[in-house]
Amino acid sequence: MVTKLKNLLKSPLYLGLMVVSFGNIAIAFLNYYLNFLAQSLFPDFSDYGDFVFILTFLTLCMAIPASISGTLNLIVTELKVKNEFAKLTKLYIKMLVLFATVGLVFGLLIFSISFQITEVFKIQNVLYIQLLSIVIFLASLAIPHTSFLYGLLKFKSYVFIGLLTVLTKILLTVFFYNLGYGFVSILYALIVSILTSIVLGNILLISHFDPNYKLVNVSEHTKKLIMFSLPLFFIMTGSSILMQLDFIVLKSKLTTDLSGIYGYLQNFGKIFLFGSLIFTGAMAPQITESLNKNENYFSIFKFYSRIVLAIVGVGSSVLIFAPKKFLDLFIFLSSYLGLRMESLVKFYEITSYIPIYTIFVAVYILISFLVIFLIATSTFKVYLAFIISALGQALLIFTLADDINSAIYCNLLVSILLLGYLSYEVYKKYLSFNHSSNL
Repeated sequence: MVTKLKNLLKSPLYLGLMVVSFGNIAIAFLNYYLNFLAQSLFPDFSDYGDFVFILTFLTLCMAIPASISGTLNLIVTELKVKNEFAKLTKLYIKMLVLFATVGLVFGLLIFSISFQITEVFKIQNVLYIQLLSIVIFLASLAIPHTSFLYGLLKFKSYVFIGLLTVLTKILLTVFFYNLGYGFVSILYALIVSILTSIVLGNILLISHFDPNYKLVNVSEHTKKLIMFSLPLFFIMTGSSILMQLDFIVLKSKLTTDLSGIYGYLQNFGKIFLFGSLIFTGAMAPQITESLNKNENYFSIFKFYSRIVLAIVGVGSSVLIFAPKKFLDLFIFLSSYLGLRMESLVKFYEITSYIPIYTIFVAVYILISFLVIFLIATSTFKVYLAFIISALGQALLIFTLADDINSAIYCNLLVSILLLGYLSYEVYKKYLSFNHSSNL
């Protein structure tokens, strides 16, 4: 038993899990600290509603770049397994051009309609949206180096970049705020931190590049990237919409204070969301690598599924049956992190919404976990379910949601149906895998 445990601790599966998990724990903690810091610096519900809108809008705008990134991770891992680093180098150069183009197009589009966005969604200053357009361009340009580090299984470098980026965001937010820049301090910090990530990420990748890249042809991989990215786009967009659309709609329909309260609820719920998924960060490339080597990738899936189910079970029980006590603990601990108590106590406004929202987040966690597995095994046909789910959710929220509770119930109905379908697809894949293994 002891020998078996020692072998597990030394295995790439465990080591990858530990590096990415603890790194993501730190990154998630610091990202949430930034969210709560923003809430502390700008405690008005209206200000915080603008902040959540900017982050939510950024996430939705990054759906296309993120969908390409998901496919790129798989191709990079595949080329790494085959030791084709010349192709990796040429592919990287092409990806820099592609993501720069996509980011520029989206950034210019958002900038050109910034006044309309400001008016429709009740944003207090058009400068917020104009700066956001710059963030969108830079965030797209930052995808290639993060995807390549992740796909190459360079987990230490990947985590280091993530930690440095979020630390830079926090420190620069405080720095610009103290200089008197107000709310735009956050956007300035985002711009500088992403630039730092781009520069350092490219430096860390240099040693993996092959100078003979001009002699190889990656048209096959580029074609594969385009073919797989379209269904992945619908998966990524549908997944983002499921978690983000409700706030965007409510921001335009409700008062600025109510949308701010819903922003508090979303931010609080994401603690549970990312807290449950941080342990799965290393799963996708490990499953892809195992799949390419014709190994038992379902053993990796089972390993991570036990962790996710345990965390979801415990977390849901606490938040559903004791939301007030959890808020008491949350506020008590947060007060020791330099956050203002007068802003923290505003979280009590969301107490009555936490139980039902927790159920929605728990279902969404399981959806996200299954999606990670299905994408890692190149199972993209589920994109049709995400198209239907996104359309169904949009229809329900636009027609039925007129307050916070009704929006949550709309989300919950759609997410339960989607979870059932994804579970069925994973089960079919499991039966197919067992059948092929027995032949």
